[in-house]
Amino acid sequence: MSDVNNNSMGPVLPADDEARAVFHEIKEVVVDKLNHEDNVHGLHEMDQLKRISSFKLVEYAVEEVAYGFNYFGKIDLGDEKFIHVR
Repeated sequence: MSDVNNNSMGPVLPADDEARAVFHEIKEVVVDKLNHEDNVHGLHEMDQLKRISSFKLVEYAVEEVAYGFNYFGKIDLGDEKFIHVR
């Protein structure tokens, strides 16, 4: 199990062009997942947000795994709403 002493995740970095490109590729999947989870759990967060006015990567970290890399990002959705995406 991962912990502070045994973690292959790199440092949290400010968004750069390469990371923005990675997260831009999955934007539609993320938005669809937000809508699906909201409907399943009845959270109505998407109703409060009305629409996503922004999809801007704020910061990210990369973890090397056996099959490649995991990217973790903090996304600004506008209206002071943020999500974390892997």
